[in-house]
Amino acid sequence: MERKIANDLLSWKNDKKGKCLTIQGQRQVGKTYIIKQFANENYEHVVYIDFSKMQRMKEAFNGDLTVDTIIRNLSLMMENTEIVANSTLIFLDEIQDCPRARTSLKSFAEDGRYDVIASDSLISASNQITRRSNKESTDLPPLTPMGYERVLTMRSMDFEEYLWAIGFPKNILEEIKLKISSRTPLEQVELDVMHKHFRDFMIVGGMPESVKRFIEEGKYSSSRDVLDIIIGDIVNDINRYNDPVNARKTCRCFESIPEQLSSNNKKFQYSLLDRGTGSRASSAKYFENLLWIEGAGYGNFCYAIESPELPFKRIDNSFKVYMSDTGILTRMMGNSAAMAIFNDDMRFNMGALMENAVAECITKCGYKPRFYRKSSGPNQMELDFVLDMKGESAVVEVKSGKTRSSPSISKVNKMFHVDRRIMFENGNIHMDDDEVEHYPLFVAAFIDLLENERDGPEF
Repeated sequence: MERKIANDLLSWKNDKKGKCLTIQGQRQVGKTYIIKQFANENYEHVVYIDFSKMQRMKEAFNGDLTVDTIIRNLSLMMENTEIVANSTLIFLDEIQDCPRARTSLKSFAEDGRYDVIASDSLISASNQITRRSNKESTDLPPLTPMGYERVLTMRSMDFEEYLWAIGFPKNILEEIKLKISSRTPLEQVELDVMHKHFRDFMIVGGMPESVKRFIEEGKYSSSRDVLDIIIGDIVNDINRYNDPVNARKTCRCFESIPEQLSSNNKKFQYSLLDRGTGSRASSAKYFENLLWIEGAGYGNFCYAIESPELPFKRIDNSFKVYMSDTGILTRMMGNSAAMAIFNDDMRFNMGALMENAVAECITKCGYKPRFYRKSSGPNQMELDFVLDMKGESAVVEVKSGKTRSSPSISKVNKMFHVDRRIMFENGNIHMDDDEVEHYPLFVAAFIDLLENERDGPEF
């Protein structure tokens, strides 16, 4: 499957600037597949080590971390693998399971004879919580090679990559993207087809194996079975990398995300984890476990801000947690959620699913989503998302139903200085009389095309 990050891999190879490359991201988003594909297409020799399965290979990094010593150790342990200077890529998969290998990236970067790519499933950062809880942090962890590695984050497939995978004609997609960037209304057939595919994307998700099975067998049930396995694997990871007490608490946080998003305000409430327990006590009990979920890449956090005006000021104790992949959320909510998406059944609480899908799209386009909510006073309003779009403050509302009214977005510019107001809804591209920009829901996946050109240097 074609992935956008492949271009970043090629750019790194052509201009490494003395750095190794680390691809980080949650498990099963396709890191190993894309790096192996890149390695086989661009290198004469490839050394592949998966530390999660090849435990013995950790011994190659136990002693001196000079490049010559490591290469000698690898040559002894991998007799049938050629390791040739200046024509070999060393791929260290699941490097979080061998911290000393991560430290060795500095030596490889300084040496320069071997290209090195590592994959990191983000579990390592989350494991700091477990070590603190178990009071095992007295030993300093191995040094990370700051300044000697380039780090890229890989997520599950975005909507455009999904369209490539199902064989959607690229020339037609480019025409649609051009209309989006120029704010030109789409033809009805374009709206209908893109709506159908975005609906499927919300059900199937962007996890590559789920997409692959859906394409091969043409059945939602096929992707459903894959998503069940992925959700089970997430729970297994939680149990593997946490002590029993923290595992139970972390699972409780993870399993509560659909319920939290289905509540009236969608704000994450610790008190929902322990019924009858105060919010402050529940926060102290579950805070680090929730951070484990964020650190492992399974959740996208969206923090409240004091004002929708730039510069944004975050409110640390007020946030929403979205699933990083809407297909996983849809599956966690059950068959009724998938059926409601397929049938456009507005009797189902579609707000949580649509908002999660938009949050996923915004994040995959490189933006940090925030939200604003004021429950009283003259500036009382609720804004689903607030973005910094190339130096412009943009408020974003998501409408899942047929109603087009949005009191908050209508009055926000009367209370604050905001540059743009955007609505994603079941409709076409247009600007209304109040200068609110309207777009179909799927355009959230191409929100970067909506940036206005600004004078001055790029940052």
